[in-house]
Amino acid sequence: MKLESALLTNFILSTVPISSIEAREITNSFQPMKLKKGDFLLRETHISDDYIYLEKGLMRTFVHDLDGNEITTDFFLENSMVFEVTSFFNGVRSEANIQAITHCTGFRLSYQELNKLFHQKSAFRDFGRAILVKAFMASKKRNYRMINRTAEQRYRELLSTSPQIFHYAPLKHIASYLGITDSTLSRLRRK
Repeated sequence: MKLESALLTNFILSTVPISSIEAREITNSFQPMKLKKGDFLLRETHISDDYIYLEKGLMRTFVHDLDGNEITTDFFLENSMVFEVTSFFNGVRSEANIQAITHCTGFRLSYQELNKLFHQKSAFRDFGRAILVKAFMASKKRNYRMINRTAEQRYRELLSTSPQIFHYAPLKHIASYLGITDSTLSRLRRK
């Protein structure tokens, strides 16, 4: 029996103007998935085959700098899509890792399943396009914030927009995401 996610259906409906029947048909194409805390959805040098709707949990993307340090580049919160765009769509080895920070549940599509849906359902094409645009805009906004905001401004903005990150993510991951040291983050938290 197929598990249907009402949250995924509602997420699709909130992303694109389609009928609830079309949204449920798209939802039914996804397969349930689970990750334990610390599990990897994707490891660098592997090719991504996962397009995930994260129903519950928190994940992060990270890369290694030239000294081998982990630098968190993104957090994925509940009720969002998780995928590594370059590896997934180009079929190339990933430069990034995607890891579960907490126990995670959701629904996945493989690249093959996504392409099948893309060609069969115009509503899914609209959904996919909307997700890519949203991700691109978020990436641009983050790039700008790293340039034109102080560390304290970035900290306060993250705290106000995504407080759940501070409940579950280790401070070292948050600090690297904000582009600051652990001690700077500790100082900002004391203020």
